[in-house]
Amino acid sequence: MNVYIALCALLLAACSPDEPKVPVPKLFAPQREALDKARAVAPAQQQQAQEQRKEIEQQTQ
Repeated sequence: MNVYIALCALLLAACSPDEPKVPVPKLFAPQREALDKARAVAPAQQQQAQEQRKEIEQQTQ
């Protein structure tokens, strides 16, 4: 009986959450950064395209 209690105590001590957590690796971080940059530039690019279309329309009239 004492052996079982000792084994249970050892198992509980081995499973304690006192160990430091390993940081999660940042998977695909460079790709996410590239997408964020592209999303930030997209509105300016769309505005330039719209202005270019207006200029082309003005020149064709």
